[in-house]
Amino acid sequence: MANRGELEERRREFRDFVWNHAADAFQAKFDKCAALTAPEAALLQSLLRQDALQDSKLMEARVRELISKSPYILRRILQVVGLTRNKIIQDIKGFARAEQIDISLSTPEALFNSVRGSKLASEYLAKQLIRVFGHTAQGVSAEALEVANQATWPGYIRQERAKRSGHEAEYRLACLLSDCGLPFEPEEKADNPLCRDVLIDGMSYDLVSPSKGKALLRVVATVHTANIGQYGESKDDLEIRKAIAAIERAGDRRSTTLLAFIDGVGFESNTAGLNGVLENADEFCQFRTIWKAAVIAASKSGRNATVALPPLHHARFASFCSRFSAKLIDPSGRSGSRSGWVEAGDALMKVD
Repeated sequence: MANRGELEERRREFRDFVWNHAADAFQAKFDKCAALTAPEAALLQSLLRQDALQDSKLMEARVRELISKSPYILRRILQVVGLTRNKIIQDIKGFARAEQIDISLSTPEALFNSVRGSKLASEYLAKQLIRVFGHTAQGVSAEALEVANQATWPGYIRQERAKRSGHEAEYRLACLLSDCGLPFEPEEKADNPLCRDVLIDGMSYDLVSPSKGKALLRVVATVHTANIGQYGESKDDLEIRKAIAAIERAGDRRSTTLLAFIDGVGFESNTAGLNGVLENADEFCQFRTIWKAAVIAASKSGRNATVALPPLHHARFASFCSRFSAKLIDPSGRSGSRSGWVEAGDALMKVD
């Protein structure tokens, strides 16, 4: 556990290297919203005619008919009225429980697999469609639909982006270790970051090295690009403490390094959880300092790592590199062939 001085230094490091997700190509692809296709716009316009916008029962019937014929349009309907895939499921779940109705709630589409579920979902969507588009006098134009499409996309995709941001950390780490020739599990992470994590002694780890059977490095990754509030912060801290307790119960504490891959401006809105993670994790890294994870993995595999960082960072990271027997050099000091060097956040590194 970090003492007060160490915690403050870790906090400074986190702030100095926090990920600028707005400038990241991975995040940018979520922000770009594809225009409605001509068939999508036509289907939505057929639904949003003036007669249905003034008659909720007619709108319900049209929703059921449209989704029965073209189920793929349901996701677009959810988006343009400002809902998410999870929002409709949670709201319908409340209705179903109140009326003691047994329906499938696995996906928005599954709601329409039964007569009762279809009725509840159609009523719900009809109200939302009239609420948003019922102010028009002559139906909804293709241009108005495209405005709604672009305006609602950031909120609709936010949940998916948050989910994949965390997995992106695991993916980049897996790719880095693979490029450095370092062993890790699950190996599938380098191709499919959404694959299952590694379960050891009842704890789930995003990645371990060298192997599950010899998990000397265990990684828990958490990335937040928005304010997640007190519950999210507490959960991150709790996961680290639970992992430490599991490692201690198994008698592996001295040989195991628990690394928190933690990043994102979301942590700056409430420092309690951030402090808990930084205080309790053995080590931590961020996207810009992802090379630290590879240095630890190399050490655990008995390999020699060399890290090329600008001299202005040497004082800050000299102690870390020394702990894991890594050599710290100026990028201009790389001698011989430049092959074998791998880009790792702000650094270049090589593992022999």
